[in-house]
Amino acid sequence: MAVWKQVVLVCVLAVAGVFAWGAYDPSARATLAGLGVPEAALPAWAFLARPEADAAAGPATAGAGKRPAGGGQAGGVQAGAAQGGSRSGGGQGGGRGGPSGPITVVAAPASTQKTNDRVVAIGTAEAARTVTLFPRSTGEVTEIGFRPGEVVKAGAVLVRLDDDAEKIALAKAELTLSDARAKATRYETLAGSRAISAVDRDTARSELQAAELAVRDARLALDRRVILAPYAGVVGLTTVEVGAMVSSTTEIVTLDERATLKIEFRIPEAFASKVALGQSVSAVTPARPGDDFEGEVTALGSRVESDSRTLVVQAALDNAADLLRPGMSFHVTLRFSGDDEIAVPALSVQWDRDGSYVWRVKDGAVERVAVRIVERSAETVLVDGDLAAGDTVVVEGVQRLRPGAKVALADAARGDGPAAATPPAPAGTRG
Repeated sequence: MAVWKQVVLVCVLAVAGVFAWGAYDPSARATLAGLGVPEAALPAWAFLARPEADAAAGPATAGAGKRPAGGGQAGGVQAGAAQGGSRSGGGQGGGRGGPSGPITVVAAPASTQKTNDRVVAIGTAEAARTVTLFPRSTGEVTEIGFRPGEVVKAGAVLVRLDDDAEKIALAKAELTLSDARAKATRYETLAGSRAISAVDRDTARSELQAAELAVRDARLALDRRVILAPYAGVVGLTTVEVGAMVSSTTEIVTLDERATLKIEFRIPEAFASKVALGQSVSAVTPARPGDDFEGEVTALGSRVESDSRTLVVQAALDNAADLLRPGMSFHVTLRFSGDDEIAVPALSVQWDRDGSYVWRVKDGAVERVAVRIVERSAETVLVDGDLAAGDTVVVEGVQRLRPGAKVALADAARGDGPAAATPPAPAGTRG
């Protein structure tokens, strides 16, 4: 587009903008005149919006021209009276629309509830005793005496290794022992008749002791070719087969005594001084919903762990029915006497720069009571402050309250008598 066309378009838009401004803003003409625009360039007909005073004066002036001078004064008096009446009426209307009477609020009583009365922790079950069995010597597996998952008795043969060499060594040692015993007996007799010296007799005795030790060593080597169950329990899975060559580092099988399960869990340091050995615990597991298992604390850590600020606790659960397995997860609950705290509805607690507070209703008026939040749940807050059980606190309608403001409880305002507020719901407990 050519430059001159652009200039013309801008001018047209500017003039249109001035006309639009003058159509809606009564002060547009005066503003432009104040900016130095000549009044000749500002015709009154171009500014459609007229000041309210001029618009009102137009009809009045026309009417005054038709009345005598005295009528003009009367009209002025009447107008003044009308304006005064309007101001007076407006003042009275504002008074009626302002606040009058007590503020209607919804309230509820404060109550006493327990806190710190239990701890819920997550723990993992372990067998009361568990061991992984290894062979004491190297050899070939010749017999496996169990099936995985089977209950075995103490002393049951689990695995047997080849023992031919050990049996031969034991037989040799026993033969040597027999000869040494006979020689020692003979030398004792000869030494009594002084047929041999005391040195020969002592040598025979030493040979007898050495032969006895050799028999014990050979018998021990033979015994170690058999792996026995150290106690009654349940054997687990194994990867060993007959014919496999094993050594002292080969894992044979695990053995668990699960008639009693041990659960290890952690509790916050705040309860470290409250838990005690023999204290009852209850546990539930997702594996058996609806079943509760009872037990007792059997072991406590000697110190609080610095990284987690928790104390390690172990509890034992009876599993005589064999319903539970090591490795299961449990929610363990420890119960304590707890502390009594004041409970109020969550909506009653307010905040400002000075902290949290509630409005207490007393003798038909409200007063502000500063509180410290101890514990919070979805519907209830436990607080510490100058409150007592049974005190009425405002739950709804707190926006217009000021210290000393008169209030009416919602139920009483409807004529139903004193407000029957429902006590706060129980607060949550710490886990």
